[in-house]
Amino acid sequence: MRYGSVCSGIEAASVAWRPLGWRCEFVSEIDEFASEVLKHRLPEVPNLGDFTKIKEGDHGNGIDLLVGGSPCQSFSSGGSKGGIADPRGNLALEFARLAERTHCRWVVWENVPAVLTIGDGRDFARILSEFAGWDVQVPDGGWGHAGIVTNAPGRFGVSWRVLDARYTRVPSFPGAVPQRRRRVILVGHRGDWTRAAEVLLGGELCGGDACPRRTTGLFASEGAGECASGECFPIDMMNIEGRTKNLKTKCYDEAGAAMYTLRSSHVNAVCTPTQLRRLMPVESERLMGFPDGWTDIPWKGKEHAPDGFRHKVCGNSMCVNVMRWVGERIAAVEAGKEFQDYGSVKDREDNGESPPLAQEGGG
Repeated sequence: MRYGSVCSGIEAASVAWRPLGWRCEFVSEIDEFASEVLKHRLPEVPNLGDFTKIKEGDHGNGIDLLVGGSPCQSFSSGGSKGGIADPRGNLALEFARLAERTHCRWVVWENVPAVLTIGDGRDFARILSEFAGWDVQVPDGGWGHAGIVTNAPGRFGVSWRVLDARYTRVPSFPGAVPQRRRRVILVGHRGDWTRAAEVLLGGELCGGDACPRRTTGLFASEGAGECASGECFPIDMMNIEGRTKNLKTKCYDEAGAAMYTLRSSHVNAVCTPTQLRRLMPVESERLMGFPDGWTDIPWKGKEHAPDGFRHKVCGNSMCVNVMRWVGERIAAVEAGKEFQDYGSVKDREDNGESPPLAQEGGG
């Protein structure tokens, strides 16, 4: 499978999908530090910059799949709530338009759950319409946490589903990641909505699973080390720095629980019986599913990048385990498999052949 990535950040998709044998044809990122991380970690992959300026023919060997998590600030509850009227929110529509220019067969798009409700659901309807090729209307009762939209001829049939990273398990992440992070994942397939639906909705539904348990006395970022003594608690630093009146009700969590959602606007922390400290950059990397040190690169003539930059790009990223879950399921559908229980697939009863990849020999 050959794919292109836009709003690439630090490339959770590539970390997740390279073990599947997939090849990244291009990334697209304009943030200076994130671009340096991409250059350092994926030196062979061209960065095409502003994805709205990518034209047909600018992407090498062609792609089978386009992936991206367009900016969420105009949709999120803590952002401007400008929706697609905000230039950042409008990038969701630009993503769908780029999918048409690249002639890809699959799309994977990620954003915050608030995208389903902003503008009384009309903004999400507009995004779905851009993919599906017809005027999608908001259903009675709203969009819910999962759904399907059929496609006009030659356009994308799509499915979407709200996934929480702390419940999204694959064999490479059997305990998921210890972070509460809910995101809308949209998967589209050109000309066949049933394939998109099978990826996100076929077989097991993991959303109701119990949270992965960690041993009492470990930091919320799994493997970070043991507390000096007693129990550790994940803390949202914004409650301390900006909303102290809510400290008792919103700050502290039970020992062993998942960390609060990482954000680029402020830093989470860990409270122990002996200290209160901010997360270390390596802990932010682990909470997102990245290898240790993924964002630790030379920067501005220094051997290591500033901690603040590393936290920011982690908070803006997609989670590696979620992208791996999506990738494994797309690969199974491509191979003509259908889902049963968790981790189990079988051949399709119709034995239908998968469509050809963009280029012979694709992974």
